[in-house]
Amino acid sequence: MSAVNLAQVRGYKARASRRTHHCSLGSNMKTFLVFAVCLVAAQALTDEQKEKLKKHRAECLAETKPDQQLVDKLKTGDFKTENEPLKKYVLCMMIKSELMTKDGKFKKDVALAKVPNAADKPAVEKLIDTCLANKGNTPQQTAWNYVKCYHEKDPKHSIIV
Repeated sequence: MSAVNLAQVRGYKARASRRTHHCSLGSNMKTFLVFAVCLVAAQALTDEQKEKLKKHRAECLAETKPDQQLVDKLKTGDFKTENEPLKKYVLCMMIKSELMTKDGKFKKDVALAKVPNAADKPAVEKLIDTCLANKGNTPQQTAWNYVKCYHEKDPKHSIIV
């Protein structure tokens, strides 16, 4: 299995989200069990994907040396602080997730190929195109702009940082 792919995770979450709408209600115990099953189905990442993401984060933190507190803020959607080590960290995560090349070229074909549900591809492609419209003058600025945009437009599926 390749590195965590944002489009793949997004497709999984969309399917899991639809599954939660099909959960029926009944007695208290039945409702609890159905809720618990729906909650498990809605989890986005497999254990293997979580481990890869954790490994990528550790490698990118070591390689780019950003302030750990600023990286943690990115996870909550706080993109207010913009500095080179942080931008390089984001680019590193995009590269290790196989979504971007070192020169800042987004691999849209790779991202779309990993969307498991064909019906989700047009929406994913539209979001990708929207977020790629604001290219930077450096690869790390392009990666930063993309991840920031994606998080602003679809925070539930933004897990790359």
